[in-house]
Amino acid sequence: MKKTSVAMCILFSSLLTGCATTGTDGVVEIGPNMYMIGGLGGFTDFSSSGVKGRLYQQAASYCSDKDKVMLPMNSSGKDSGVGTYSSAEIQFQCVSPSDPRVAN
Repeated sequence: MKKTSVAMCILFSSLLTGCATTGTDGVVEIGPNMYMIGGLGGFTDFSSSGVKGRLYQQAASYCSDKDKVMLPMNSSGKDSGVGTYSSAEIQFQCVSPSDPRVAN
């Protein structure tokens, strides 16, 4: 009985860990000063908007580490459905804070 309980706990923990992933982690360079991040929402994310928000935060942090600001270029997303998590992809550039496209 005890071995079965331990095995069930391990299986349940593994399933939860798998559900907590957010797709591909990290920024991918897709062109000269053009980057993208994509990811999946969690169990409670029904809208792609929440996923996009987190991705934009990651993008801003990525650019900030380079002493630049994030400039959104394009985004797409899909809300959750039966058997699928919400997902999103964003594309952005890292530009100088003095770039005229940056609103002050």
